[in-house]
Amino acid sequence: MNSAGDKQKLIVVWPYRFRDFDWQRFELEFLSEHLEVHVHDLIDALTPEFAAAYANQSDSACITRFSSFKQWRREFKKISKDAIVFSHLRPVNFQTFLACVQLRMSRAKVIAFSTGGVSFSSVRVNPDKRDLPEPIKQLLHFVRRNLLRIAMPNFVVAGGSEEVKRVRRDFPRSTRIVLANSSDFSTTIRLMKNAITISQSAIYLDTGFPGFPRDEIIEKTIETIRSEDWYPNLSKFFETVERSLGLKVSISAHPKHVGRDHQPLFGERETLGGQTAEGVSCCELVIATNSTAISYAIAFFKPLVLVTSDKIEKSRDQYKSSLIQNISTDTGATIFNIDRQYSEQEIKAALVINHERYDSYKKKYLTSRTDDKPNYQVILEEIINARH
Repeated sequence: MNSAGDKQKLIVVWPYRFRDFDWQRFELEFLSEHLEVHVHDLIDALTPEFAAAYANQSDSACITRFSSFKQWRREFKKISKDAIVFSHLRPVNFQTFLACVQLRMSRAKVIAFSTGGVSFSSVRVNPDKRDLPEPIKQLLHFVRRNLLRIAMPNFVVAGGSEEVKRVRRDFPRSTRIVLANSSDFSTTIRLMKNAITISQSAIYLDTGFPGFPRDEIIEKTIETIRSEDWYPNLSKFFETVERSLGLKVSISAHPKHVGRDHQPLFGERETLGGQTAEGVSCCELVIATNSTAISYAIAFFKPLVLVTSDKIEKSRDQYKSSLIQNISTDTGATIFNIDRQYSEQEIKAALVINHERYDSYKKKYLTSRTDDKPNYQVILEEIINARH
């Protein structure tokens, strides 16, 4: 046990590049009032090839970056006694399996997260990989979650009924599900307490597609859609929206790409970094492809339109197309193909919100709660301070 006056340690084990954005979305500024926070950044030890996707990182003194798995294991052993661990590792290969076992063997409380907040796709990210029949996949999930029980966390924080289903599919019964919110929805719970001034603006939720390196690096897939196939007609679509609605379209930069020059892609349009939630809360229209930040449009009840293109629709890789279609089905949002022309009436008609679908989306992907408690409060009350 911790001596009087000492804070219990919270160790965030992060296999990617840790940014100020991650500090905010995991609400560490609130948890640090109760816990001594240590962030272990393992990207250089586990996935150094993924570093190219990141244009920024946090300079917080709470972060230690490790260049080798062995170095991390030594440090973790030193500080893990009676700790709380936020684990974002999954046992997908032998090294991450060993890391997950290390977490469980430490006897710390290990907490994982399933808080994505966006529609899923059953289409494989890599089209070269063969898909399996559903009964086979279900059998493999059963075998995996039971064989890897020793590497599984004590708790999984999940937001939304669909996320809860995934947790039950991927984790053994010995892992306790803690009902919470998607990370983005938890942010909106706090923002909704503030006064919001609406501006005559629209926000495009940029994912970096296709101009910047993205998560596809991990999957070792090659982007087949070129910048010149996307950005010129996307800009023309923005101009159509502006003429039709009298709004100014701004770009919300993806957190990975804050710090990169967006001017070659979007010209002189205003680009906002680290202000996505605030920007959506104040705007009159949200434009997106398949960003998880669509959560903000749903939470703040903003009209949402989705954009695709001929190249996306005809691509051999149908993963992105399927995500856009699934989001449209779940939200009722209209899909516009940027390679086609649209009238003012068609643009205006897309502003109608399907409240029934928005409410359904919120329950499926954004929250499993009705008490408006943000995630940090749920974690403190139901895991850290609870007697199990």
